[in-house]
Amino acid sequence: MLVRMAAVRPGVPTMVDATLADIRLSAEWLGAPPQPGDLVDVEMDIDDVLGWGKTIAMAGTESTLRDGPRLHGVVEHHEQQVLTIRIDVGLLQAELNDGPTAIPSGTAVLVVVEHPKLYPTDV
Repeated sequence: MLVRMAAVRPGVPTMVDATLADIRLSAEWLGAPPQPGDLVDVEMDIDDVLGWGKTIAMAGTESTLRDGPRLHGVVEHHEQQVLTIRIDVGLLQAELNDGPTAIPSGTAVLVVVEHPKLYPTDV
């Protein structure tokens, strides 16, 4: 996934403000610190299990979701508790603790991104 860096806050952990698929989010950065304005290819990890109706919902039913940055995506694959979502040009795999037993590919969803971690892939 491509993110644009808005700000870098050095420390332990290093935190960044970034834009992913036109959504601003704050994330923990794992790698050499980027510069504000950089466009960086990253892998994203959400340090939470998604809860249906709390941190993930089908588009159009998102009124029950918690506050926070919401990424729009489309389900690529759903197998047991692992959901693969296409967000922009990247894929996000997340663990789902409840909800529908089968979410068809192509289903539009919104995901509240809490505690994300970004890993640069061009290292």
